[in-house]
Amino acid sequence: MDVSLKQTQKLMLTPQMEQALSVLQMNTMELNQCVEEELLSNPMLAEKEQKVERFYGDTIGYRKKRKYTEGDYQSYIASLTDEKDSEIELKEYLRIQLYTKHLSNKWQKIAEYLIECLEDTGYLKIGNEELAEALHMPLKHITAEIRFLQKEMEPCGVFARDFKECLLLQAERRYGKKSELYRLIEQYLEDVAENRIPRICEKSGWEKEKVLELVAELKTLEPIPGRGYGKQERNTFLYPDITVKEKDGNLQMILNREGMRSLTLNEEYLPFLQQNGNQKETEYLKEQYRNAKMLIKNIAKREETLAKVTEAIIRRQREFFQYGKTHLKPMNLSDIAEDIDMHESTVSRAVNEKYLECRWGVFELKYFFSNKLSEKNAYTCIEELVRNENKAKPYSDSQLAKKLEEMGIQISRRTVAKYREQLEIPTAQLRKEYT
Repeated sequence: MDVSLKQTQKLMLTPQMEQALSVLQMNTMELNQCVEEELLSNPMLAEKEQKVERFYGDTIGYRKKRKYTEGDYQSYIASLTDEKDSEIELKEYLRIQLYTKHLSNKWQKIAEYLIECLEDTGYLKIGNEELAEALHMPLKHITAEIRFLQKEMEPCGVFARDFKECLLLQAERRYGKKSELYRLIEQYLEDVAENRIPRICEKSGWEKEKVLELVAELKTLEPIPGRGYGKQERNTFLYPDITVKEKDGNLQMILNREGMRSLTLNEEYLPFLQQNGNQKETEYLKEQYRNAKMLIKNIAKREETLAKVTEAIIRRQREFFQYGKTHLKPMNLSDIAEDIDMHESTVSRAVNEKYLECRWGVFELKYFFSNKLSEKNAYTCIEELVRNENKAKPYSDSQLAKKLEEMGIQISRRTVAKYREQLEIPTAQLRKEYT
């Protein structure tokens, strides 16, 4: 055993560095939650009055500012859908209607029980016999009550037993039981589902134009009457961190701030830092002051890093933003790290759960980095081929495989079928349109 000295170099993360890395990795929601917690715990922080502003660049930069006017902002707010419109639950909506029907106590109780038995979709899956036994009432009373509710309640199709009955109820209310639409649903719904238009013409004696007209009318019916009520179909709003637009042939990057809370120093407490009062209070305020400045600086650094990373992505993927998904180029984190002279891990944190909006849709920044680019291109190329195909003669899976091979993507017909199913694209038979 002996005692010796050894000199080594080791990186120690300071609290400021740890917070900087943490803030960089946060998405907008997490950052807002962090800001909320700091506002509650740090008296030296205050929320800056939010000005709706965006950073614009002539080509890819983000240094110029443009502020929305009050009129622009109010127009934007007015264009949004009132989210409260969909807050009412289906069962509550049905109960409100029920109280306007002036039913006797007996029928009111039956109706209330049936409403409670509904699924969120609006379907009634419990059999009449089981309902009659549970309510200790004759089967004919249950059957009559269900039929009454099907005919009188909104949305039309509610209390249906299955998909077909739901459509029949809507066709009956719209045109009557003797209508051609009602007959189409009652007799040929399976053929419609399989897109067997010639067979329907042969069986029904209708002209092809008539069948196509009825099928188009059928598609206007609602197969899920409970859709849009309550919380099962609530919209999830996604605020993209970056918007990319093309203007005068140049790509313009916009760093969005609408969904972010802005911080500033609390000026009311700044004079207390200079006073010679209680030493513990003064030290506490000075510590909180340092923490506040550090957080504000790290949030600003986060925006700067995010902007640099996005600029580099746009430079490398210019053709994607101009021409679409099929022009996405191979790219990895090390390429961007080298372009902006940052570590690869910093780039990884910067793109984590950040979203970019452009003319082709909203994409997570990670979308632009892939080691399986051929697979990703196969998905986008299949979408593109199906979108532009001749609807009267849609491509089969074998034809799609040949088209992809011509585009330099070597995959089998079976793989094409798998990708098509994952993209929820129907078969060629179901995509065929009759003219």
